Amino acid sequence: MLKTVGYDPPMSRELYLQQWCQYRHVSLAHISNQTGIELTSLESLHNGSLDPSLSLLETIAKELAIPTSWLHHDPHVIQRLWNDADEDEPELPEHHDIDPIFERMIQVRHEHPELFVLLTNLVHHGDPKLIRAAHVNLQSLSKQIRATTLPWGSRPPGHFEPPSD
Repeated sequence: MLKTVGYDPPMSRELYLQQWCQYRHVSLAHISNQTGIELTSLESLHNGSLDPSLSLLETIAKELAIPTSWLHHDPHVIQRLWNDADEDEPELPEHHDIDPIFERMIQVRHEHPELFVLLTNLVHHGDPKLIRAAHVNLQSLSKQIRATTLPWGSRPPGHFEPPSD
């Protein structure tokens, strides 16, 4: 029996298969036809009564054109992480071998490693109040960076003058 170190939580068995099917506008029957996986197996997987192999998850994820790890998350959460909140019709990136959100995190962690250490310490500590405070503060900061600033944006309505170059 493998002994865990204590900081490696088990992967969630909950899959968001039905949500991803709805998001991609396909049915379980369609996935079954395209992949050769029996429909009863997909239904059992959806109900949580089947413990899937990694190859089964990879096959399903490939058909849905998403990284395998995304099957464990609601597509709307992934969409919020990937896109700006003010986009009218946000799109997810096409299938990647690596999770593009994780790839973004890895790329920027070299620029500000202290922020990643602080956030990791907060989350690892597990105090719900601290985690909630961090969440609220990060949301607030995130909203500030999305606001577009135009030099003439603070003028009252009807007083539009384009900038003079």
